Amino acid sequence: MQKLNILVNNPEYFDKDAMKILNGIGNVTAKNMSNEELLKKIHIFDILVIRVDTKVTKKILDKAINLKLIGSATTGLNHIDIEYAKKKKIKVLNLHGAHTLPTAQHTIALMLALSRNIPWAFENLKNGKWERYKFIGTQLNGKTLGIIGLGRIGSQVAEYAKAFDMKVIAYDPFIKKNSVPLVSLNTLLKTSDIISLHPMLTTSSRNMLQLKQFKLMKKTALLINTSRGEVINTNDLFVALKKHIISGAALDVFPEEPFLKKGNRFVNYALKNKNLIMTPHIGASTREAIHIVGVEIANKIKKELKS
Repeated sequence: MQKLNILVNNPEYFDKDAMKILNGIGNVTAKNMSNEELLKKIHIFDILVIRVDTKVTKKILDKAINLKLIGSATTGLNHIDIEYAKKKKIKVLNLHGAHTLPTAQHTIALMLALSRNIPWAFENLKNGKWERYKFIGTQLNGKTLGIIGLGRIGSQVAEYAKAFDMKVIAYDPFIKKNSVPLVSLNTLLKTSDIISLHPMLTTSSRNMLQLKQFKLMKKTALLINTSRGEVINTNDLFVALKKHIISGAALDVFPEEPFLKKGNRFVNYALKNKNLIMTPHIGASTREAIHIVGVEIANKIKKELKS
């Protein structure tokens, strides 16, 4: 029986244990391929193993004449054209829960960095200055944290926030009862000092925060997003930051990734202002999480092939 050809794109996210399992399944090619290269070579492969960095478009799926299975070591799947993959009879596997702890911890890290002016204080120090008075921040204890989306990650963020003596409230239309007090979206926006986004990306959550919602927030409010970039209308967020409608934002996710492009107005704004932090979608990027998800998706592929 001919061995399956497996492409592991983004191989830096799959450690030796994950690769050992995949090598037991078939012939593994571990290489970072751009979408252009994928278009030329995807026809060779039976299985594609990826992370969020690889965009599996309709064009790529049309060229994937031998592809039987996509294993994505992610929770979300908005980087894959799922419906078209179904039409092509390509099975798509993903994970649930493996990214909870690192993403929740990154959320708290962004919250602390933004409220305590850490990036700008460090920059000031690197420039040979000691201007402590410029970086007076705010404490988390006593503040109200509003969590939008109380799934695995949102619930974990709530637990961490309680350790800081924060008051936690949440909005989640899919949950009827929880130990965290549930409120309407408008109430959450009006009363929260910090708002952390963790909803699933659906039709109703896409662009759920627009200028109208930003205007309901406190002028001192901080916004954290480690969920999906599409839940925020970025044009309106830009206005909200520039016009001081809200105090600041920390973003790990963006509607289009990679986000860093020449002349990007958010990047230009961040270079000149001290109320916007951006990280390149690293919420789940820890050594521990990479090991767990790599092994988990490899085993899931192995199990699927046996069924």
